[in-house]
Amino acid sequence: MSSAAERYAAVHDAALAAGRFADHRRRTDHWADLADQFRLDPHRPWDKNLHAIAGYLQPTDVLLDVGGGAGRVSLPLAGQVREVVLVEPSESMRGQFIASRDGAGITNARVSPDWWMESDETGDVAVTSDVVYFVRDIVPFLAKLHNSASRRVIICIWRPTPGDMDNELRRVLYDEQPTPWPGLPELAAVMWEMGLLPDLEVIPQPPWWIPEAAGGLSEIQAVELTMGRLEHDDEPTRALIESNFDRLFERRPDGLSPRWLSGAREVMITWETNGTRLD
Repeated sequence: MSSAAERYAAVHDAALAAGRFADHRRRTDHWADLADQFRLDPHRPWDKNLHAIAGYLQPTDVLLDVGGGAGRVSLPLAGQVREVVLVEPSESMRGQFIASRDGAGITNARVSPDWWMESDETGDVAVTSDVVYFVRDIVPFLAKLHNSASRRVIICIWRPTPGDMDNELRRVLYDEQPTPWPGLPELAAVMWEMGLLPDLEVIPQPPWWIPEAAGGLSEIQAVELTMGRLEHDDEPTRALIESNFDRLFERRPDGLSPRWLSGAREVMITWETNGTRLD
């Protein structure tokens, strides 16, 4: 019988072979064309995810943001800790982080350009958001998170994963079954096998990059959302959407809500390290 880690790698490899995402083991800047989309205002009102993470932070903490991109998560929390350290190999993401940090007047955040498995950075709390999907060898990655954080690890992922949020949409319209990304079920099995028993908290908010998931849409907005998610802009696609409208959208007093996005939730996975080490 295969191990949970082997099953995780198999799901990763199947998604990679199907072209669902790039091979992040290759040392290229995978985010060069997308980095600006991940730069958000560090002084924006906190969402439920930021509130949940902040509940675990202390003013004396060094917050280690692993693969934190443009600082979407860590920069808003800089005022809650002594220091933020971004570990990010993508040059374009680091550039967005620095511009966001400096533009917001944040002075206690610095950047490490290392690949995580080669980094010597440590902190009190290690947080990583939307990274583990792209990590094939997940056990060493999790062990390094644990060993680099003196107090706590926090992992934030989505269920379904960002790459799988439109799978139900494609099933309804095209009878497709896209190859899934590795997600919460595979990750939880690996953690259990490693002897980790984390706390899980489901964050009740729609995906931050798809605000239309919250609903309240007009029919025109609903069609445009769907065509955008499918990356099509043609009349046959529009007609297909309209012929399946009630399968795709729920009619509510405040407008239309996309059924295929209604169950999307962020999940925060966290555990205390207690200064122990994992081999």
